[in-house]
Amino acid sequence: MRTRVVSQQLKAVVHLQRASHRPFSSSHTRRSSQNPKAIADSFLSKFAKGQEFVRKQLIDPNQLRLFSLTLDRDQIWTGTSSSSLEQEEPKEGTPVPAGYHLAYFTPAQLPGILGLDGTDASFNPNSPFTRRMWAGGSVHWPGADAGKSSKHYLRVGDIATEVTKVLSCEPKTIKKTGESMLVVGIVKEFRDSKDNLCVVDKRNWVFREALDLSKPPKIPIKPAELSQAELDQQAQGMIVRNFNRDVVQLFRMSALTFNAHRIHYDLPWATNVEGHRNVVVHGPLNQISMLDLWRDEMVKQGKSDNGIVYPKELFYRATSPVYGGEPYRILMPADAPSNSQADMQVVSNDGTVCMKATMHSW
Repeated sequence: MRTRVVSQQLKAVVHLQRASHRPFSSSHTRRSSQNPKAIADSFLSKFAKGQEFVRKQLIDPNQLRLFSLTLDRDQIWTGTSSSSLEQEEPKEGTPVPAGYHLAYFTPAQLPGILGLDGTDASFNPNSPFTRRMWAGGSVHWPGADAGKSSKHYLRVGDIATEVTKVLSCEPKTIKKTGESMLVVGIVKEFRDSKDNLCVVDKRNWVFREALDLSKPPKIPIKPAELSQAELDQQAQGMIVRNFNRDVVQLFRMSALTFNAHRIHYDLPWATNVEGHRNVVVHGPLNQISMLDLWRDEMVKQGKSDNGIVYPKELFYRATSPVYGGEPYRILMPADAPSNSQADMQVVSNDGTVCMKATMHSW
């Protein structure tokens, strides 16, 4: 049996992070004295090879209910005969849809351990690399293997287990600016109460250097939106779902995932400190919306088991911010439900590609 490190030891690592944490200040921008490779090596030294951090949690029905309602879905599984989530919680044994595991095993730190920008600092490298962004990753649902008669899903009422492991920490350079950054890779496995592997979630986090608060940020100008004719041309041969996220939905998403990153709800911080033109839509929110679009189309075409369907895996990469109050769309090829692979995109109505993804079916 593999050796696992219990969650109490994760707390010790968090306190190591806290000890090395410094307030946001211009001193963090003394790049000439920083060695990204040394900082990456120091980060990895805190996590012995193969070391695992384990948490257990009840798959609570009310959390799933509120998460689905935040996504503007009044049923967990479209087309089922269940009552609206506005009237009652999902029943015990209800499978958690693909991507909705993000409503569980949320960060659990005291306020003093969070970064000044509100981000969870559990797996942060040392200063100056303190600005965390979720850059992409992949999610695999091995428990949904279509070739097996017995399926293993995370279900309401189950006591699930999350196992987290650090995979890598690599120094990189941003080509446009020459700025150094660290890319941290982690993997999270989610198992049901019988230790069946249900979800494998690999995440790539980018850590950029702390902002120089003495320099006002340059806020990007919003490009002109495409004409309706251009939008129609872009949508040819595609299944399209339109979005325009408001601050209420973004706030609820942050609350339910216990994500205190201020760019998602604090407009003065997002604009005056981080240099965004509005609050930023969560990358995982768009990831889940792609999964929801795919499963809705699978159900429409009768390619589900009583409305329940999971992909094999999803690979995704964020390429540009999506902003609150701005229209954007998810595009998926019209023949995606009939193919084993489908390329999907999150595209702003100004034509900016904000996320790229590839969905694999069983």
